[in-house]
Amino acid sequence: MSTKGKKFLNTPLGQSALRFAKECHKGQVRKGSARPYITHCTEVARILHKNGYSEEIIIAGILHDTVEDTEATLEDLRRGYGEEVSNIVKYVTEDKSPELSWTKRKVMYIKNLTDAPEGSVVVSAADKLHNVTEILQDWLKVGDAVFLMFSEGKEKQKWFYRSLTEIYFVRGLFFENKSLLKISQSINKVLGKMGM
Repeated sequence: MSTKGKKFLNTPLGQSALRFAKECHKGQVRKGSARPYITHCTEVARILHKNGYSEEIIIAGILHDTVEDTEATLEDLRRGYGEEVSNIVKYVTEDKSPELSWTKRKVMYIKNLTDAPEGSVVVSAADKLHNVTEILQDWLKVGDAVFLMFSEGKEKQKWFYRSLTEIYFVRGLFFENKSLLKISQSINKVLGKMGM
C-alpha cells in the first residue's frame, strides 16, 4: 500500500514504532554533533514516505538502527511490528562484533544487500542518502576534515558508498523500482559534490 499523500507515521503502528525508536535511541546523538539520533531515523522514514513506500517499509526505516545500535532484538521487532519489518531490518543491520575490522563489516553489509529483499535495499538506500547528506552539510563547513570523525577516511568511505550505489542501481533495475533508482542518483550527486 502506497503512503504518498498520506500523513507521515500517522497510524497506530507507525506511532508505536516512532515511540519505540525514540525510547531505544534515547540519549544517543549523531556522530560529530549534538543532534539526537532519532532525527536520523525519522529522516530515513520520511525519505521512504516521500517516495511512496508501504507502511511496513517506512516503519522498518524508523527502526532500521534499533538492533544494530541498541539493546532491541529482531524478535522484539517481529513481535511488535511483524515478520516483514523484522526481516527488512535484519538485512540492514551491520554486525558490529569487536573482532571485525571496519572493512570486513562493510563487505559483509554489501554482501547481505546483494540477496536482500526489495524493502531492505530501499531502507538501506534511504539510510545512506541521509548519511551522505549530513556529511555534505559538514563538509561544506570544514572540507575533508569531516572525515576525521570516522574510523576510516575519505577514500574508504568513497569505496563503501560507491559500492552501495552500484548495488542500488542494479537492484533498482531488477525490481523495476524507479524510486530506488532516483535515491541512488541522489546519493551519487551528493558524493560528487564532495569529490567522491
